[in-house]
Amino acid sequence: MYRPTMYSKHDESLAIFVDLFNNSPVCKHIVIEPNEYETYGDDGKIINLKTSEQFGFDWEFRDRYFSNGVFDFDSLGQYERKIIKPSIKLSLQCDSTQTSVAIGWHDDWLDEMQSKLHLLTDSKKQFGTVRYTKKFIIVKYTDMDRIKIMINNAFVTRNFNHLVFE
Repeated sequence: MYRPTMYSKHDESLAIFVDLFNNSPVCKHIVIEPNEYETYGDDGKIINLKTSEQFGFDWEFRDRYFSNGVFDFDSLGQYERKIIKPSIKLSLQCDSTQTSVAIGWHDDWLDEMQSKLHLLTDSKKQFGTVRYTKKFIIVKYTDMDRIKIMINNAFVTRNFNHLVFE
């Protein structure tokens, strides 16, 4: 992790989200199993228990520019180093109040141009590659059913992209 000061917030916020997700009454066969330890790959698996299919996801706690379900920009960024990991299909970025999540599919970022930027980390500025997409949604934690239905639709249709948002 490029911001080690965020480890505890990352893990705490993911645990809260997973509990809400797995206890949602719809699509009970779609579950999240977070990693027990840091793999430097994905943050866990989203599993379809009916078919045993699964894919990895990236979890991020956003402490800047995203609060109370309001994101300050019209496009969502993702680091190239995460997009190119074949195990990850989905990015889940929770807001600083842990009330909403921004959701983007890696396939949608792959359709976009790369940008080279100075990135803010804990210790120094880094020069890295990022992609941005306008194909993302923000969902409140109180509407967890919508997220589970979307993911179920991705498994059913094989569309791991924005086509499953609605």
